[in-house]
Amino acid sequence: MEQPADREERTALGLDATEFAAARPVFARAVRIAKAMLGDVGADVVMLVDGKVWRASLEQQIDDDRAPGAEWVRDSQSGVWIADASTEPRWRDHPSVVGPLQLRFFAGASIRLADGTAIGSLQASGPKPRAFDPDAAKALADLADFVADECGQILIKRDLALAEGEARSARETMAAFVEASPAAIVMTDRDLRVLHWSPTWRSDLKVEHVELCGQTIEDLFPGSNERWRDIWAGALAGEPQTLDQVQLTADDGSRLWVQAKVSPWRDASGEVAGVTILTNNITEVRNSLDQVSRSEKRLMLAASLADMHVWEMDYRTQTLFKVSAQDTFFERPVTYEDLAADPWFAIHPDDRERCQAEWERHLQTGEPYRIEHRINRSDGQVVWAFTTSEYFEDAQGNPLRLVGAMQNITARRAAEAEVAAARDAAEAANRAKSEFLANMSHEIRTPLNGVMGVAGALARTSLSLEQKEMVGLIESSAQTLEGLLSDVLDLARIESGRLTLRDEPFDLASCLRQTAGLFAPHAQAKGLCFEARIAPEAHAQVRGDITRLRQIVSNLLSNAIKFTASGTVGLSVDAERSGERVGLSLSVRDTGIGFDQATGVRLFQRFEQADGSITRRYGGTGLGLAISRSLAEAMGGVLEAASTPGEGAVFTLRLALPLAAHETEAAPSETVTPMPTAARRRVLLAEDHPTNRRVVQLILDVVEVDLTCVEDGAAAVEAAAAQDFDLILMDMQMPVMDGLTAVRAIREREARLGVSPVRIISLTANAMPEHAEASRLAGANDHLTKPIAADKLIAAVLAVGADEPDEGDDAEPEALSA
Repeated sequence: MEQPADREERTALGLDATEFAAARPVFARAVRIAKAMLGDVGADVVMLVDGKVWRASLEQQIDDDRAPGAEWVRDSQSGVWIADASTEPRWRDHPSVVGPLQLRFFAGASIRLADGTAIGSLQASGPKPRAFDPDAAKALADLADFVADECGQILIKRDLALAEGEARSARETMAAFVEASPAAIVMTDRDLRVLHWSPTWRSDLKVEHVELCGQTIEDLFPGSNERWRDIWAGALAGEPQTLDQVQLTADDGSRLWVQAKVSPWRDASGEVAGVTILTNNITEVRNSLDQVSRSEKRLMLAASLADMHVWEMDYRTQTLFKVSAQDTFFERPVTYEDLAADPWFAIHPDDRERCQAEWERHLQTGEPYRIEHRINRSDGQVVWAFTTSEYFEDAQGNPLRLVGAMQNITARRAAEAEVAAARDAAEAANRAKSEFLANMSHEIRTPLNGVMGVAGALARTSLSLEQKEMVGLIESSAQTLEGLLSDVLDLARIESGRLTLRDEPFDLASCLRQTAGLFAPHAQAKGLCFEARIAPEAHAQVRGDITRLRQIVSNLLSNAIKFTASGTVGLSVDAERSGERVGLSLSVRDTGIGFDQATGVRLFQRFEQADGSITRRYGGTGLGLAISRSLAEAMGGVLEAASTPGEGAVFTLRLALPLAAHETEAAPSETVTPMPTAARRRVLLAEDHPTNRRVVQLILDVVEVDLTCVEDGAAAVEAAAAQDFDLILMDMQMPVMDGLTAVRAIREREARLGVSPVRIISLTANAMPEHAEASRLAGANDHLTKPIAADKLIAAVLAVGADEPDEGDDAEPEALSA
């Protein structure tokens, strides 16, 4: 059984003995029916409410009465039936069983209200044992429900009486409040008939001599129903209504301005029974504002021309003076109270911290407060303002006034945003173009690799002179296409801002000498005199991107040879040391066709050459000079040109390069000189494209290698674990597992087993610098791009077994270029 405290909490309904006594006839009828139904028994209705026992059979209740049987019944869910209490362990020692009463039979059903609350029991008892009778038990439960219904009616009647009394008291209180209120209030019914009113309302509306009771608002103020139809409808629907400023005509014909609040009032049933109208006479305030408004218009006209809002906040008089254009900033007029409560309320929440920091600076330094910020608006409209203000205080540090001005700069900021959006869109389009070019380069290089590789292998076979010529045409055309691809990729990197320059030591003179040496045979083949002069000061170890410097010089020499039919092509290099830098002045001169001043202006633009006829005669894309100038500028230099038509041209590169930390140390090797060994090299090729596998096989046929081919990265990892290889050629893009993942897996296995790392070269059509960097980070030693040049691949294979740098060296390997 539950503890008494729990019982009291569950049954505390507020019922008392008087309310139960009123239902005694109903209880008595239920008891008689129970007795008649069960025969020789006693019956009673026992209520357990608020910790007390009330018995229907007793006119005078017992103060300390206890009813354990009733408690048992109340707490049961299906009622209680004790056939013989003398055999029931719980009751056999109870005084009512062993005492004079000699009770044996007991049955009861719980009295439960509609909400399930148990408040007592309908119970019967007798001196004779009685076997369980399900029909009798069901009838007893029905009688208990009958008693519960009567109790429910008692509660309903009591609550209704209380509600009616409270409603009556509330109406009387409301009427007394309205009639005694110093405010202007009138109370009406649903038909807007006047019920109660305050003296102030009667005075303001000039109806002191009018009999108001029973009059409608329409009777007193004709036209108000039509004018305020929505206001009345909203209030009678239960929604309070507000009129900020409305003009009324009083009974004597005078006009007044009021603010009005129309609110519903409800009867005892909760239904809207009418409205209360609270008015605030603002006529004098309105007239004063009209006068101020007229005096301000002259100032507003001047400020509006500049879209300026000028204001002054006077702390002594607690007033806010405003001039012009505030409606372009704020949704409603700003008041002194608004600013006094929160000076930052008009500033967008995202800009407040920045504005507050600037204000603190103004207070500390005395410098004017000037800042651009957004206005805080609830309608979501974005309004930008340039605000300047200044704070003044008296000698004691008390605030005097705050003066400020705001200029609407929304249009300017919108224009700036449009420019930024257009720039972002252009940059996005440029990135998309660059990605497209990179993808297209990859797709073109794969078949081009097959063309160049097979042509190179074919050239090493026994061919007739005519066949050698055709193979040469294939190779030269493929090389031209590869050069075009490289130019397009360089341009894409430059335009997308993704061009990165390497910073590594190299020998300046050696770099320029070797680059010039590549073009001497081409000049001689055309019958040109090729000259190269490198000043002694250029013999220095410097830092920079040796590959990009070679690219610029190669472009200049290639153009000079291409556009010179006879005469001389020359390279001259002058250098001057200044502190820790070397100033390089490099000139390429020729005696070719030259160009005029107008052509020189556009010569460094993309896809530009001297004119259309030159494009047709000499070919080319017009990208070389544009790329060269961009590279020169990226390296901090300048590339210029001067020419006279028909007399040749001179292109000059001026560039300052920092000296290397240890100028005497040897420059990184620019060309690997392999040291062949007699042993056959074991080479693993991971390549998914069958054409590319065949190309590598054809190229390596001339080298003593044992070549193993697999078609994906996972197979390469398995092969590397199953057999030792001298060299692994790894494609980057493959199914199942890509090349970079495979390289990392191989390096992780080597580190785990503590074995020497195998040399790995990425063999891929991905030609971007970031691809080479990704290969290096994955663990590859070199990065060889497609189309694969036979001599480069053969050199890389023959280099295995030669003296190589320590594999654990952290220095970045130079990317091989096909």
